[in-house]
Amino acid sequence: MDICAAPWVHTIGEVFMRAGQPLWIVGGAVRNPLMGLPISDIDMCGPALPGEVLAFCKGTDVRAELRAAHFGTVELHVKDESGGHMAEYTTFREDSYRCGHRPEVVKFARDLSVDALRRDFSVNALYRHCLPDGLGPVEDPTGGLGHLAAGKLHTVTENPDQVLKDDGLRILRAARFQAELGLQPTDSLLDSAARYVTLLGEIAPERLHEELAKVIMADFRYSLPERALPATGSGLDTIYRIGAWPYLFDDLQYDPEAVGALVDSALRGWLPPEGLALIPARLALLFWKEKPGDLARALERLRFSVKERQTALRLATVLEKAVHEALTPFEGAQAGLLALEFCASSLQALGITEACAKVTALWEDLKSRNVPTSLRNLALHGEDVSPLVQNKGLPPPCIGRVLNDLWRAVAEGQVPNEKRILMSMAERGVGETEG
Repeated sequence: MDICAAPWVHTIGEVFMRAGQPLWIVGGAVRNPLMGLPISDIDMCGPALPGEVLAFCKGTDVRAELRAAHFGTVELHVKDESGGHMAEYTTFREDSYRCGHRPEVVKFARDLSVDALRRDFSVNALYRHCLPDGLGPVEDPTGGLGHLAAGKLHTVTENPDQVLKDDGLRILRAARFQAELGLQPTDSLLDSAARYVTLLGEIAPERLHEELAKVIMADFRYSLPERALPATGSGLDTIYRIGAWPYLFDDLQYDPEAVGALVDSALRGWLPPEGLALIPARLALLFWKEKPGDLARALERLRFSVKERQTALRLATVLEKAVHEALTPFEGAQAGLLALEFCASSLQALGITEACAKVTALWEDLKSRNVPTSLRNLALHGEDVSPLVQNKGLPPPCIGRVLNDLWRAVAEGQVPNEKRILMSMAERGVGETEG
């Protein structure tokens, strides 16, 4: 069932109607059904002020919570037999900007057509009247239906400068909506984005991260088998062509080959094995040629988490070594079987078949021999080696070095991962260290 037809949505519509206040559903909840896409959330709007909404929802089946009074935003919560639901309501308004992403002056309005002009793209300025018994027809004050029919992305104004100059983040949002929805930005939108691309330098890294992550994951946002353009690939290409790439990735290079590999892996339906996050894996493939330090700095500036950065760096390093056929069995064991699966798939997407075959063979060998992929899985542990080190009067760091040497020997096939054999090898190793 269309989420907009759900009873809880019309419960909200009934509360507004009883209060004599009109209510509209707007944005993706209107756009997506027209494109045959699912709805993830519902945005609502109308002329009622936040205080009015709080007042007339009191004592009804709709619980209203003020979220941002300055922007006219209220959360509308409804509970029914299927669970809890939430829609976000915002009072009609017009915004004025001086610099940055957030509007400096917000003025509430009564007219839907005024509200439409403070939005970004015409396909996001589609409205439907929400009533207790259904939804009204689509109201399209800025030409969004025509743009959807033509497969185009354009701003709510004919001249995109009027929209982009107010909020630089909309430049990145254009690439994101192109990627997610398969809509091609108009030439005038691309020209305007290139003119105002320097505004991205004023946007907080957290906001850049939020939009960029959605571009990177766009291949998996919706199922669009008929789209003319690849999802993530088209978004990244636009980011590069309008000159936005350095504002996101500093000195990291745009690599068409790596972008093409992302497209190929998505078309083949590749997903990382369970336990390996998708965003770091995609970043590693995208930037496998980069120096680890440069990649670490760029991802940190974009506010990727420590875990995401570490995973991306580890995977990129393994892939780079594999491409140059310099990946040793011990390095493969240290990286882990999940990383080797990612590596093999990436090499296939890059068309480097010989290296792919070698990584696959390494993965099969390590798995068949049950080679440990961490010291925790080694048959010998620190408490086993510690007495040997202490008896020889060696410093504690020797324990770690001995265990790593044993792990390397197991990975390279010199000895099996058996405690008795490893203990004998450790005794010899500690004796040689003492000598």
